Amino acid sequence: MLKNKWIVLVLIQVIISLVSGILLSKMSLIGKIGVSTVYTEYGFMKTWYKGFAAVLIIQLLLIAVLWIVKRITTYKNFSLVNLILIILGLLGLIYTFYDFTSTSHKYMNSQFHAGGYLFWAGWFITCLYFFFARVKPRPRVVVEPTVSSDTNTPNL
Repeated sequence: MLKNKWIVLVLIQVIISLVSGILLSKMSLIGKIGVSTVYTEYGFMKTWYKGFAAVLIIQLLLIAVLWIVKRITTYKNFSLVNLILIILGLLGLIYTFYDFTSTSHKYMNSQFHAGGYLFWAGWFITCLYFFFARVKPRPRVVVEPTVSSDTNTPNL
């Protein structure tokens, strides 16, 4: 059963994903025309619930990966993985900023931009949350050696 701390994290991600999905669907007319004609693979962002689902799935996958890594590895290895994910998030945020200011995406609505930035905010919230959250470690299986009765007999 999930504890309250995990429910809180998931609810935060649901809210962030919902707002992000709504904001991503508020693209400008030029953006909607581009998504409908040229960039059809991004058509899911035209409707808020598809954008919400896409963002939420990514956030939940991030939570699952961090939870599994924290549960099965040492704290040092987990910290390394989490730090790598934070760096990937920073690179994604920097690229998103570059993309929204230097390419044709600068003509998209500012609400669309806010939805993209909100996705990365959710990413960082999850990564930082796992630095402070306690995860019950996987139980270790201890195998005790058995003593055979043949070892007690003297060699002749």
